[in-house]
Formats: sequence, structure tokens, C-alpha cells
Amino acid sequence: MRIRVERGTEIDDENRFYPIFVSLEDRVCLVIGGGEVAQRKVAGLLRFGAVIRIVAKDLTCRLEERCDGTRVRWIGRDYEPGCLDAVDLVFAATSDVELNRRISADARARKLWCNMASDPEMGTFIVPSMVTRGALNLAVSTGGASPALAREIREKLEKEFGPEWGPYIRLMGYLRKVIQSMGLESSENQRLFRAIAALPILSWIQEGRRGEILRGLQDVCGPRLGIEGLNALLDELWKPFSSSSQPCATPPEPSAT
Repeated sequence: MRIRVERGTEIDDENRFYPIFVSLEDRVCLVIGGGEVAQRKVAGLLRFGAVIRIVAKDLTCRLEERCDGTRVRWIGRDYEPGCLDAVDLVFAATSDVELNRRISADARARKLWCNMASDPEMGTFIVPSMVTRGALNLAVSTGGASPALAREIREKLEKEFGPEWGPYIRLMGYLRKVIQSMGLESSENQRLFRAIAALPILSWIQEGRRGEILRGLQDVCGPRLGIEGLNALLDELWKPFSSSSQPCATPPEPSAT
């Protein structure tokens, strides 16, 4: 790790990208390029509710299919600085390295964040390799040094964190809200949170042992839990696994770009 001191502050030169999760709902994202790299960028952005403008002379068939004129709009011309007007994020995803660098420079001049497909470390933000399990997002980045290594680490995480983590996180979020609504003392809330976390709920989900989940939570929380609401949630969580008693048998969700 290389540390330099600037104006009395230590700066880590090997980790210059600050990890952050950003809401893109209804944010305008400009993707410049119409090939497979741009196609992957657009697919990832759509999952998080972005409004997308694509600047390119030609598009892949899949990209063209996505252009509906509202959520995804195709601007069929070459890039020019004016394309950066009224956008929130920029993705330079062309096959022309020099053009990508020019786009990045133009974005910097306007104080816009820009992701560069060809030179990730030269952009102002990078898109990590991700594993998504419901509300759980695991992001992996090498700071642009080795995207291939980031993908390899992501693939290992996909095996370690299977699809059962999606319903597990959702269930834990539900229980947290229920307990907070009980009007208990903060110390009692914390005791219940710790007791629930100590239950082998993840294993019970993996093994399809719904009855064990109900009994375990009743033992910890007592009648205040509200079994009807919990049963309704479990009904919903179990739907994707109706053809199998084991949730982990279902295929994993696709990773973000």
C-alpha cells in the first residue's frame, strides 16, 4: 500500500475509489456506444430504474429492442460535447480508446461523473463486479487493475452466497420492523435482534424447513410476533421454490455489470 501525504492528510494511492451505493431511480444516464459493452451497461442500469440515453450511430439488435423512446432513448449520431447536457452520469463505452478519453475529459470539465470502459482507472467512477441476492449486494473491485480477477472473485462469492440469501435478508428486514413496532425498550429490542440472529434461519431456508422457522421465531418473540403476517410473508418467499423443498436449488440471480 502506497501512502502519500497531501496537506497533512494521508491518501492511499492504491485505493483512490471511494466505495458507495447510489440510487439511480429516474436519474438520466448517458451511454455512449452501441456495442456489447454498452449493451451490458444498459442492462445493468435498467435494473436500478435509470433513464437512459444512448449516443451511437449503430446499435446491437438487443439494444435496439430496448429503445422504447421513454425509459431508453436512442440518439443516432456521433458523440459531441452537447450530448452531456442535462445528464447525471456518463458511460464512455465505445471501441475507440481516444474517443472514450475525450468523453471523460469533457465530463470532468462539466463536473460529471464518467465511467470509462476502456481505461477504468482513468474515469471518475468504476462499476464493480456484483453478486445480488434480493436486497443483499456484494460488490467487488480491484480499482480497475484487473477486471478479470474481480470476475473470478465474484464467481466464488456467487457459490458462497446462494439464492437463499435473498429471502433470508427480506425476512430479517421484516422481523426488524415488527420488533421496532412493539414499543419495547431499546435494550429489549437489541436482545431480540441478537436472539433472532443466533437462530439457524439461513440453514432452515436452505433445507426448506419452514416449520422450524415459525417455531424458532415464536420461541424467541412469543405471541407478540403476529403469526398471520409472518405466514403471509413466508408464503410469498416460498413461491419461487414451490417446485422444490429447497430454495437453494433455484438458479442464482444474474450479477450486475
